[in-house]
Amino acid sequence: MSGKYFQMDNRQLQDFLAAGGALVDIRREEEWQQTGIVAGSELLTFFAADGSSHPEGWLKELDRLVPLEQPLALICRTGYRTGLICDFLTEVSKRKKIYNVTNGIFGWLAEQFPVVNVHLQAK
Repeated sequence: MSGKYFQMDNRQLQDFLAAGGALVDIRREEEWQQTGIVAGSELLTFFAADGSSHPEGWLKELDRLVPLEQPLALICRTGYRTGLICDFLTEVSKRKKIYNVTNGIFGWLAEQFPVVNVHLQAK
């Protein structure tokens, strides 16, 4: 599918989550630990610290985590990285409802919405 994605602010994200949409946080582990995450987020890193990525593997894992028919929102630190990934998804995915959280977790925190702490197991 080649199409477009939609922009979503943090207030719209609250409604989206309440309606059963899926939120995927694409940041890295250290970022999740620094800020916390939006409750209910799926954690699926897209870019490594050096900027590299493995889009095919990431997409396969995304499809395992979030059914194709479920509306999907992506969140990062500021909305920049997720914008790039939304562009990618509109080109290669069959998903019809893709949203970018425009101000990312920084916007979420600035509006004083709650986060949960992340405690990941050592690998």
